[in-house]
Amino acid sequence: MKIAIFVSSLKFGGAEKQAVLDANLFAGEHEVFLYYFEDGPLKSAVSPQVRAERIEKQGYLDTASRLRKRIRANRIGIIHASLFAPCVLAALAALFTGARVIWHFHSHEYDLPLRSKLAFNLLSRAPGVRKILFVNQELMAHFSSALGLPPRKMAVLYNHSELNGMREMEEGNPPRPLHLGYVGRVVELKRVHYLVELAGFFVKNNFTNFRMHIVGDGEALNEAKGLARAREVQQYISFHGFQPDVAKYYRLFDIFVNPSSEECLSIAMIDAGMMALPTVAFDVGGNNEIVLNGKTGYIVNNTGDFFQKCLLLARDEGIRRSFGLAARQHCRSQFSREKHAEKLRELYMEIADVH
Repeated sequence: MKIAIFVSSLKFGGAEKQAVLDANLFAGEHEVFLYYFEDGPLKSAVSPQVRAERIEKQGYLDTASRLRKRIRANRIGIIHASLFAPCVLAALAALFTGARVIWHFHSHEYDLPLRSKLAFNLLSRAPGVRKILFVNQELMAHFSSALGLPPRKMAVLYNHSELNGMREMEEGNPPRPLHLGYVGRVVELKRVHYLVELAGFFVKNNFTNFRMHIVGDGEALNEAKGLARAREVQQYISFHGFQPDVAKYYRLFDIFVNPSSEECLSIAMIDAGMMALPTVAFDVGGNNEIVLNGKTGYIVNNTGDFFQKCLLLARDEGIRRSFGLAARQHCRSQFSREKHAEKLRELYMEIADVH
């Protein structure tokens, strides 16, 4: 089969990362194209077996026309589109090519104008749009209500992790610092400033043998650094910026922390579970599908509980180890590379009518 994975950019983000993972996943058994509008740091992660091609975006009709030409020239049978613009453009291009389209939603959109809602509702019923995927149950319910999409086309496909391992236990005297970690974008909705406040909470409660690691970049990074200096906790926090290889950081962490106010299905949290790390996160999106509250970590509803649960884990190595092992077992059973590949492979075969 010839498959086009279509995503808005190769900048760092959950949908973008999953698109690259999916392209790489099937490049060995199919001819895979990766279409995108903007370059970004994830381009270095694209397999040489994937034909990565940038498409210039200049209005929906013009861009759809150029996409249609590429689909025809490359004889592509399946367009797997993620995020809003690629989904619309793939559906429009399919009207004139016969390609089968998969829409893949990774995030909420609460402020879609009426014309966009009507467009999605109409295009979702086009015969070329064969499947509409969501990364968790909550997101599927949200869009089913907001856009009135056809239920027979909808399904959940979890994101997956490429990581597999555990942090090696280190011994020493004095004991090594406890390492808390966050991996992801540093933007307003991720509330990374909570991690600065968490560092201050630890110090206030006489727990000072720790390091906070923030791995990621974004427009809120300088603000977070300034707050760390203002709260006089900068010596406890390391800002690592964007890192293409995050595995070494997960091997360092003892606890994964995610203060975000909005998530769908966090690949970073799945990665943490695969690396046998307990996680503390807020009860948003699909977080409670990744973290089993009180078994693999804690799902919290307010800042005070977030701070308290992090401190509880920091002080109890036994709970950390128990939760971490349970997290690894749960994430392996639900979010493994093999399980994701099997489901997606079945889906591709189904919509391509290959038996």
